[in-house]
Amino acid sequence: MNLLESIVPFDRHATALAQDLLGVLGIKVTVQNLKCLPQSSPLMIVANHRSFLDPLLLTSCLNIPINFVCHRYMGNVPVLREILQTCGGFPLSNEDWYPDLLRHATDLLDRGKTIGIFPEGASPMLNTPAPQDLRTFYRGFAHLALQTSVPDLQILPVAICSQSEWQCPAVPLSLLRQIDPLEPLFRSSGWHPAVLYQEVVLRIGQPFTIQPYRDRYHGRQAGMVVKDMTNLLSTQISELLAA
Repeated sequence: MNLLESIVPFDRHATALAQDLLGVLGIKVTVQNLKCLPQSSPLMIVANHRSFLDPLLLTSCLNIPINFVCHRYMGNVPVLREILQTCGGFPLSNEDWYPDLLRHATDLLDRGKTIGIFPEGASPMLNTPAPQDLRTFYRGFAHLALQTSVPDLQILPVAICSQSEWQCPAVPLSLLRQIDPLEPLFRSSGWHPAVLYQEVVLRIGQPFTIQPYRDRYHGRQAGMVVKDMTNLLSTQISELLAA
């Protein structure tokens, strides 16, 4: 199934399904600064990540369908891969994944869709930090935003602030290692934890357009532009977590 065909049913039911699931779990959610959410697209949402519930929270509380970039191993599990694609997600592939990611993201943004990215990667999912802490951001999201051909792209920082939660072991890392033997995080012993929120606050930051960065994204400046943009988003989300 073509990615753009698979997200059609997702768009119709995504927010309602996410809201229903969160309602069943009984999670108390407060959204702050909702007025900062842009009313026009294209949009890339950048957020911290500590729970498998994060995509549901963002989709439900922002009340928009969001197409999330997923970790590579999720694309290696046959049934999970198809579910993710049907629900608008697109897992990274094992080899030469960036061209596919760039093409898919550009296609989605061109059609007015919203992309969601967790720049911390999988690290906080396995080694869960304190609720106010943030892992180092990978810079791939900045390259992605700057290399898309989509005009007027905005980036929206969002902090997922856990107020109360509980954690439990979910999946043996040895099993995940069989699914994705290339992932260094799966080489240790133990279990992949699951973080289940009881109370959480979503704090929305100020959106910004990337055009000023894109204008400087060439030649020897490119690396510094990506670093500046990554540091900006990391700082903004850190401040939202600490607010």
